[in-house]
Formats: sequence, structure tokens, C-alpha cells
Amino acid sequence: MIQLDDDSIITLTDDDGNDVDFLLLDVVEYNGGDYIVLLPLDEEDDQEEEDNVLILKAEKTEDGEETFVGIEDEDVVNAVFELFTAQLEAAAEAEGVDDEESEE
Repeated sequence: MIQLDDDSIITLTDDDGNDVDFLLLDVVEYNGGDYIVLLPLDEEDDQEEEDNVLILKAEKTEDGEETFVGIEDEDVVNAVFELFTAQLEAAAEAEGVDDEESEE
């Protein structure tokens, strides 16, 4: 399982050889695999793309290195995104409960 640090930044290289930085938002387990949810940190993105996240599957190479691959199955992407949003909502609700308890 991938370990998350606070403010985890991942740099990936696009098809044109440019490095692009992403904020690692979460790791989601789905059907026995680990998927990472990334938010692009490129300030040049259009406003429309600002809310987009990138979901990649984490895999091990033959030499044991961790690599990330694109997902072609839209159903898998949607399922992972739904799990991610559910985890996000659950964390927000738990945080809200903690805030309410500390105010008492």
C-alpha cells in the first residue's frame, strides 16, 4: 500500500517529455489494486480543468519499482472516483463530529 505524507507531491512526465506536478490526494483500494487520485498543480490549466483529478493504477515493475499506469476502463475510473468521494465525505463528516465535540 502506498503511504501518504502531508502535501505529497508527485512529478510525472507527460507524452511531450514535460514534468507535471500533482498533489497526491488519496490512495483508493479497488478490486485488489491500489489507485492514486491526483490533483494537477499546473497553474496554467484552464478554469474548466481546475476541478479535474487524475486517477492512475499503482503497479510494481519486474524489478520491484512502483509505477503508475493509466486506466482505460471507464467503469473502473468511475468506481474508484466514487470510492474516493465517499472516503472524502466520510472524513469530512468525522472531522465535523470532532469539531462539534471540541466546542462543547
